[in-house]
Amino acid sequence: MRISIALPNTVPGADGRLLTEWAQRAEDRGFASLAVTERLVYPGHDPLLTLAAAAAVTSRIGLLTNVLIGPLRTAPVLAKSVASLASLSGGRLVLGMGPGVREDDFEAAGRPFAGRRAAFEEQLELLGRGAVPAAGAEVPVLVGGLSDAAVRRVVRRGDGWTAPGLEPEEVLPFAARVRRAWSEGGRSGAPRIVALARFALGEDVERESAAFVRDYFSVLGAEAEEFVAKTPRTPERIRRTVEELAGGGVDEVVLHPTAAALSQVDRLADVLLP
Repeated sequence: MRISIALPNTVPGADGRLLTEWAQRAEDRGFASLAVTERLVYPGHDPLLTLAAAAAVTSRIGLLTNVLIGPLRTAPVLAKSVASLASLSGGRLVLGMGPGVREDDFEAAGRPFAGRRAAFEEQLELLGRGAVPAAGAEVPVLVGGLSDAAVRRVVRRGDGWTAPGLEPEEVLPFAARVRRAWSEGGRSGAPRIVALARFALGEDVERESAAFVRDYFSVLGAEAEEFVAKTPRTPERIRRTVEELAGGGVDEVVLHPTAAALSQVDRLADVLLP
């Protein structure tokens, strides 16, 4: 299974220099991909610009949006941005996209929340018919979501499915469902399955990690504390999570940091990579 790490582009305290140093260190330590996530109204760096900066200081590591909220942009604007990043990175981009679930992001973007699913379908259709002028680069598309519609989108338009940051026992049954639908839909091969897991390593970042997770999920009220408690913070829990996902056939796991400290790259590599 591929082991990847996300850039802390939404974590408080991560400035531009940290993000580019993080990208270089992740490539040096042998991670498969660098990922970014997206919230418009939450402080942080734009995901596509962050990956463009990462592409400029690396040469081998993959680049993954995990996930990009597609309908915050019109379909042509999204296609142009994706094409540009695919070209700038030398074809290293994989596009993980979802329709979005938080209304405040759409209000800030001036985009209709109620129409996001139709806009997402339009984007997948545009990307799927090769309308991305990416200088010959082909961009794989992973579809996010935990709905019947998400499964249909993977089978009709996607190259695979990207899971949200939930426990393996919640992710793996849905991944199996995606695989069944893929086969029943007549698609050849198998869908690419990517899973997300948050992490923090070291007593020196425990408080920072908990504060970030609590704030990021504050919209969920008391449930935010469950996300704090479930964030793996020991090598044993991280290895167990990765092993469970690998045992369930996940192709790639992306570890998302919850603290903006460069030490997290080396600590995670020491835990998971040879």
